[in-house]
Order: sequence, then structure tokens, then C-alpha cells
Amino acid sequence: MCCGCVQEKGINKLIIQEVFRVLYSPFKAFQKLAKTPDVKGPVFILLITLLASLSAQYVNASRTLIETEKGSQVYVPISATHIFSDQIVPALTEATFRFFLNWLIYGVAFLLVLKLFRAKEGAWHHLFIIIGYTFIVAAIFILVNVIIVSTFPTVKLEFDVWNGASEGNEEMLDQMIQKYEQAWGSLFVYKLRPYFLMVVATWTAALGAIAVHFLREVSWNKALVISAIVSVISWFLAGPLSFYYL
Repeated sequence: MCCGCVQEKGINKLIIQEVFRVLYSPFKAFQKLAKTPDVKGPVFILLITLLASLSAQYVNASRTLIETEKGSQVYVPISATHIFSDQIVPALTEATFRFFLNWLIYGVAFLLVLKLFRAKEGAWHHLFIIIGYTFIVAAIFILVNVIIVSTFPTVKLEFDVWNGASEGNEEMLDQMIQKYEQAWGSLFVYKLRPYFLMVVATWTAALGAIAVHFLREVSWNKALVISAIVSVISWFLAGPLSFYYL
């Protein structure tokens, strides 16, 4: 094996390590990334996000059983039908679009707020790269959500309910929602899922503060204020799109 290939593999391994170090040792990770930001990190996080999103689609589809014909009483999981396979490409496309949209909004918001606070100037693309590392939190929480949903009981949808809901019939949509609530609503962990967004947003904001502290050399207090403002701006601009599968 050529020396260049070995060196490239070593570099890629280090990048993957830095991505996960952001989770368990963010201070050391961002201190190093501030000096040598590498776009391969956010790209790796995008791949994790796509894998997690596809897994979420599959698990959700496997938890829903639909009646094959009206009155047949024969149910199959959506994951075993063409409905799921037809959704793979659109789902991956949507996840990719959301990732870059949120990255753009988050990066621009940080850039503008940092200018407003007259923080130390620096290369804008370095800011975008290092901010991209904070999205590892959302990717991991999507995977956690996948594990949680995989333990939920299946939901059976009659032929009329499924087809009516798919066509936008409001009455059938309400019935479908009621069936999910009846099957999952009493589960303790299901009741906790809405709080996941708060955890993700708070953790991501904390990582953003650490990132700008080391990259632009702002004080901790100022970094926390800047990150909090950016989080509010990003939430209003991107909203629930940020973590669709949570």
C-alpha cells in the first residue's frame, strides 16, 4: 500500500475521532479545530445524518401495518411494500436539503451576530466549517430516536384510513393520529420525545458557544450570549425543520 494512501486513511480516522470528540470532550475538540478546521468533519456528519434519517424512515414504516385490501384483515408493514422503497430517494434528498439549509442559516446567523458584537475578524469559511461540527448532536439524537421507536408496539391502519390519510382526507388523518396516540400515547418514553428538541437545541447552542470562543477568541459570557441569540434566530428561520425526525 502506498504511503499516500496510508497517510490519507490516518487523516480520515483523525477527522472521525474529532467529530465524536465534540460530544465527549468539546473543549479540547474545538480548541484544536479552531486552529485546523477541516470540512471533512461536517461531510462525515452529513453521512451520519443521512444514515440516521433513512433508519428513522425504515423504523417508522416497520411500526405501521396497513391493510392490503378493504376488509381483508391482512396487514403488512409499510417497510415491506413499495411505498417505503419509493420514499428512499425523496427522503435522502429532503434530509440533505435540510442539513445544508440549517448549516447555512446557523452559519450566517453566527457571522452576523459576531459582527454585531464586534468580535475578532476571521475567515468566514472557517466559521462555517467549525459550526458544522455542532450538528453531530442532532445526528446522534436521530439515532437515539430510532432505537426508541423500534421498541414501540405496531399500529394497524385499516385500508380506508391509510388510503384516505394518504390522499389528505382530514377525517382519515384524524383517525390515523388517534390510532398512534392510542398505541403510543401512554408510553413514558413517548411523552418525553417532545423534550428531545429542547435537549438538542441547548446542547447544540452550548457547542456553538465553545466553538466561537476558541475560533474568534471572545469571552465565555459573550460567546454564550452570541450562541443563545443565534439559536433563537435559527429556530425562527428554520423551525422544526432542524430536527424533523426527532
